[in-house]
Amino acid sequence: MKKHNNKSRVLPLGIGLAVCASLFATPIMSARAIGFDGNAYLIWDCGESTPCYHLFSDIRTDNSYTIYSDTNVTADNHAGKTFSAVNVNTNATTFALKAAYDTYKAAHSTHTMQDVMDYEDGDHNRLALNPLEAPTEHNAYTHFGDRNFKVMIKSAGYVGASVQNATDGYEPDFGNALNSVVYRDIAGSTQANPTVLHTIPQQTEVILTAEDGAFDSVVAMNLENANAITIAPVSGGHKVTFNSAYYDRIIFKVTKGSTTGYVQIFRTAVQVQQTDVNPNSKAVNAIVYFDSAKGCANFDVYAKLVYKNGSAQRTIKLAPTTSHDDGLGNIEPGCLGAHGGGTGLNKGYYTAQADVNLIDLSGIYFTATNAGSTSTTYAGTVSGSKKGIYMNLENTPMENTKWGKITPERN
Repeated sequence: MKKHNNKSRVLPLGIGLAVCASLFATPIMSARAIGFDGNAYLIWDCGESTPCYHLFSDIRTDNSYTIYSDTNVTADNHAGKTFSAVNVNTNATTFALKAAYDTYKAAHSTHTMQDVMDYEDGDHNRLALNPLEAPTEHNAYTHFGDRNFKVMIKSAGYVGASVQNATDGYEPDFGNALNSVVYRDIAGSTQANPTVLHTIPQQTEVILTAEDGAFDSVVAMNLENANAITIAPVSGGHKVTFNSAYYDRIIFKVTKGSTTGYVQIFRTAVQVQQTDVNPNSKAVNAIVYFDSAKGCANFDVYAKLVYKNGSAQRTIKLAPTTSHDDGLGNIEPGCLGAHGGGTGLNKGYYTAQADVNLIDLSGIYFTATNAGSTSTTYAGTVSGSKKGIYMNLENTPMENTKWGKITPERN
């Protein structure tokens, strides 16, 4: 099973849009400080006067997933109540470390789900490990326990897809994907609306696999040039080799038994997310990943602004920043070297000002290119084919104090 590291937290460069390396996180329990012994409760609202809970005493701590069937997740405190992984209300579901929750139970004879979600004390800092934007799939519930553990609870109808790095040398510090989930449910996927998995352009070989082994078949669907990729069965999956950097959004038809689904591998060095956005800000920010042998000056980053009023789109160039706040009280360089973006990778922070407030934009397309283009020669695109990597501002609420959703889209 793929190892998944999600070490760093990135806050916005000022207030605006960020292209972000890691899964955005809320200030939650500092579980590393007290340690994690593999024991945690899943707590959910089951219609009783007190929340249902189930103790897991065997969660692995090595950054790989522990996977359970939802038929085995029954309430320890309410007979006959079973947790369902389908259409879970994540606002009423949480994990809590056992020591913290036992302390809470001992001190409270009755409690609501909101009590559990909000509880804090001086020893444990925060009891409830809220879902860190773990996507609720059609047939599975995934949860990141503040990066101390990762759990998936799946239903009988779950068929998950994963893309894993097949070669040494590159591994971004944001882990496997923008969504930072190893497996994504392919239920309901179509060629027009595929399940999206993310890699970086430097990973020229990846393994596409199902949650319980190789797919029966993997076929590329949208290639103009059949030689652009090579698909070969390997142990546990299918190795996909990218022979062309141009194709960065490739759709595959996959089958597993009687299940057919569609998976898109989205290769991007630009990770777009909206975080702590002030609608009245004009700041457009980006983080770009590139080979550790290079620096920020080797790349140009552009943002094409799409206005709500229908006026002509405008392209602005982002400049490397001199420093940024890492969110932990540290001011770090704007261009992180020494594998600052992960194994074999650096990352650079870029910023610019739009001519209007962000609330006046419907979206932004981001493109990273090699520096050195002239009026007669083009140095080449690093990430963002066609119009670029789209940030949809209309479908993602703008709020001043809450984290947004990661929203890269097809163009």
